[in-house]
Amino acid sequence: MLRSFEYDDQWNIIYYPKKPSGFSIFIIGDHHHYVDHQDSFWLQHPGRAQILDQFLDSGYTCFSSNLYGEHWGDDQAVHLAKTIYHMIMKTEILNTNIHLFAEGKGALVALKLMEELPGHIRSAVFLTPCLSASQCLENEKHKKVYFQPFIKSMQNTLKSDESVIQATLNKEKEPSLCVGLPLKIIHVLDHDQNEKMEWYKKIQSHNRETIAISYLLPEKRYKIAGEAIRFYKEFENVL
Repeated sequence: MLRSFEYDDQWNIIYYPKKPSGFSIFIIGDHHHYVDHQDSFWLQHPGRAQILDQFLDSGYTCFSSNLYGEHWGDDQAVHLAKTIYHMIMKTEILNTNIHLFAEGKGALVALKLMEELPGHIRSAVFLTPCLSASQCLENEKHKKVYFQPFIKSMQNTLKSDESVIQATLNKEKEPSLCVGLPLKIIHVLDHDQNEKMEWYKKIQSHNRETIAISYLLPEKRYKIAGEAIRFYKEFENVL
């Protein structure tokens, strides 16, 4: 069962479990993510649908927003995410402290949302996240085929040319990852694993008590939901 609604020309969707636990997960997808009327990327993609089904089977009410498409964590998308959270908390019978599940570039919104909603984020799980736009840019520079589409995407989102984008990213601060908030990073190993693993280790070295990191082989993707659910349940003893 699901319900979709439109706000600021953006579709949003709520997925209801058969046996709700009262806890919820805000799903923030990667660049290919979308939410439409009665439909979403997470319903259409087999792997994401499997994760969603396992969340629902565990009693979690899940919700998501289109967030203006490919947003690169811009303030407009973060503001909408915050607004959708408040709207859903007013209309649904849910614990107001939520979990986050962010994939790829969705982590850019999630990181800011963790700061924008102090006291209302119970825990967060990031799946192979992009933790900074500048990091993503640096990784893409080594892929000649993908670099120009990558830059074009940023230009369309940020409404700036390449030189301005580069200058802005050069000033970007390293993510704080909200020290004190439970966070688990699940990284599916791929050809970029060395750069990302070094980045994760650097972050974890400053946040050992709050950040957990798991690595999965591509053929073990089916374990993603289980890893996330086990982590979420660690932080549900206090309502």
